[in-house]
Formats: sequence, structure tokens, C-alpha cells
Amino acid sequence: MCYKTQEEDDDLAYFDCLPDALLLLIFNKLHDLKSLTNCLSVSKRFRSLVPFTDTIFISIPPLPKPSNTAASYINNTLRQVFHNLFLKPVRCFHRLMASPKSTTMSFDISCCHSNGVLRIFKEMKSLHLELPLHGAGELGSSNGATFLQWKADFGSNLRTCIIVGATSFQKCNTFSSSAIFSQRKEERVFMEETVLNDDELKLRVIWTISCLIAASTRQYLLKQILADNPNIPMLERVVISDANKQGMFSMGKEELVEMRNSIDTKQEASSSSMERSPIPEVNMKLWYLPMLDLPDSGYVMKGATLVLIRPVVDGMIENNSDDPLVGDEKPFSEAVREMIKVKKSYLMTMSSF
Repeated sequence: MCYKTQEEDDDLAYFDCLPDALLLLIFNKLHDLKSLTNCLSVSKRFRSLVPFTDTIFISIPPLPKPSNTAASYINNTLRQVFHNLFLKPVRCFHRLMASPKSTTMSFDISCCHSNGVLRIFKEMKSLHLELPLHGAGELGSSNGATFLQWKADFGSNLRTCIIVGATSFQKCNTFSSSAIFSQRKEERVFMEETVLNDDELKLRVIWTISCLIAASTRQYLLKQILADNPNIPMLERVVISDANKQGMFSMGKEELVEMRNSIDTKQEASSSSMERSPIPEVNMKLWYLPMLDLPDSGYVMKGATLVLIRPVVDGMIENNSDDPLVGDEKPFSEAVREMIKVKKSYLMTMSSF
């Protein structure tokens, strides 16, 4: 038998004096699923209010590592793609990838299924899932990039993807950074004329495919969650990121409605064996600089690369540094703003895969 101390009784009494609206505000600030679940057992009042929390954060644990990890599978697939199918790197890409086997999802989402704890939050408006460091979360180190970040916006299909990568990413010495940045400003005109050779271009396309696979895996995951939880119609915002903050998948209210409609009207059997959604034919615009200084963030990038991706039906990509996907994160946003000023760019088309 468990007995409460006088101090614990006093704490509960203080909470009892708070109005429901203030308690809900506290729960929404708390927002962590594990903590909210623990609150369910604190008192009857907590148990009655917690389900009305509208902001939920879930850190999804990894599954035990199998002998053949998702990361090694993706790397082997990409290597095979470029040995066999990389024929016209600038003008066109033929079909890049056959349907991979079910190896991409290596995390436990049982709490998000219809019989999981997520089902109690019927008024949830914002959901943030954080995936563990595994597979797609280790793209940079496995594909020759020391900096690789991406952001993707989906509806029923891909809408926009922004990728920033670099072969070297270092903090600049604070005492010499101003002088270095000033000196390299004069060199930038010459660097903008630098042409990527075939090997460098292939490497950057590998980064692009890796990020698109990671993004499409997250879209597939969200489809399963929405199909399993039809009781959360108030959902207006979903973000799926990873513990390494490498990639961010986001959807707003309109995009979620579009996805729900696609789940109701389309058969998902063809993609279920892949554990990711198909990527449509896309247009890609790529900018490159051998050296990029980020004075606001205090970093220097070597082999700096920016890739903007949109489906072919949306037409070619305009230069727009105000894209809502860019956000305020440094140095990602600063790199996008600087790279998009570069006049020289590469235009490519990638077939669906």
C-alpha cells in the first residue's frame, strides 16, 4: 500500500486551486507523451484533462538492430544505382530505383497505432514525432557529407524539398573570421564560375536521393498513423524530425486534409511493401560553391551545395529565399539565403522511383 506525504497532499491542493484552462496550458507546454502519460495516474482530475491536450511530442525509440541495417541497405542500393543507371547527369535521370524491400523503418511506433496511447488525444492539433538516430538519420556520415540537412513539405505527394550539404563544415575562429570573410568576398566571383565534375555531381545526387528516401519514409509513416487514428480530425500541424536534427518533414492543415482524402480514395498496396511513398518525377535546381562563408553563424562550408526540388507538374523552380520551409534555423537558413544568390546553377529532372 502506498501512502502520500503531507507535502504531496499540499502540492495536489495547490493544483486543485488552478482553473482547468491553466492546467491545460501547462500540459500543452509539457507536451511530451511520456510525461503526459505519467500525469494520467496522478489524479482523477489530471486523468480527465490530459486527453484534451492539443500539442503532443513523441520521441520514438529504435527497434533492436538487425544484422543488415537500413543504413547499409540504402548505401548498397545507391551504390548500385550509380554503377548501373547514372548515364546523363545534367539533362535527365532514368528510373533510379526499383522498389526496395521493407527495411527502412527501424523504430517502434506502437504508441501511434489505433490501440496505442495516442488514441486518447482526440483534440490534438499539433503532433511532433522525433525518430531515433538510425538509418536515414545517419545520411551525412555514410554518404561523404559532414553537413547534410533537409526540409520537405508534403500533401498527398511531395510538394517541396530543400537540401543543404557540404563536404566540410567548420567553426571559424572568432578573432579572424571578419578578416577571412572580407577577404573571401573578393574571391566569390571566381568561385561561382567553378564547374562540378562528374564525380562531384554524382555525390550530390546521392545526397539528394538519400534525403528523398528519408522524406518519403516519413510520409508513409504518417499515412499509417492517420489511417490508424481517424479519431483525431482536429490535427492541423505535423512535424517528423530526427534526433540528429538532420531532416524535417512537415505538413499543415490543408496538406493533412489532402493526405486524408488520398488515403480514402487510393490503394496503398503498391507502396506498402516499400515502407515509403513513391517519389514523383521531379525538377531539381542545384547551386554549388567550393567555399561558402556564413558570417552570421560563424561557420565555413567547403563543397557547399543547395538543392531545391519540386514535382514536374509544378514547373521549374524559381529563386525564392523566402520559402516557408527555410525557417529561422542557422546555419541552414543562412546557407540557403547565400547559395540562392549564386547565378550559376544546374537544372535536372529525376524520374519517379
